[in-house]
Amino acid sequence: MSEVLKIETILSDDEVNINIIGQIDEDSNFSKILEISKNIYILNLQEVTLINSCGVREWINFIEKIPKNSKIIYTNVPQIVVEQMNMVKGFLRNNDEIAAFYAPYYNETSDRIVSILLKTNQIIDEKAPTMKDDTGEELEFDAIEAQYFNFIKQQGS
Repeated sequence: MSEVLKIETILSDDEVNINIIGQIDEDSNFSKILEISKNIYILNLQEVTLINSCGVREWINFIEKIPKNSKIIYTNVPQIVVEQMNMVKGFLRNNDEIAAFYAPYYNETSDRIVSILLKTNQIIDEKAPTMKDDTGEELEFDAIEAQYFNFIKQQGS
């Protein structure tokens, strides 16, 4: 049995901040969000733990129901969701914006991959920004930049 998706909403005048927590799968229910009508939907995906193929289908069905004149802004997008944005046509709408997302960097000293939160405007010419660990050691971007940052081309198009 899958983990039930949790959705937290915070309403303000013109926008709604939405925290999506847990697994996006065939049992995901986004109706709580669809009951809200705002000009801006800010989707915080930081706590999404899984998205499977059925979840991608449910996601696309969900975002297609958000009013076309509303803007969707994604923030704290984990790598598992970035990968879906890059692979699946229709995962993002034309006027969507990705404000911040996690990117994989390799730390040679600890032999670990670390996720670093980046702002989309830090990516210039499909190049990952230089990042350092707490000791000042430079980290190595751990993906193919042109592929990983492909979703950036899709926003606002």
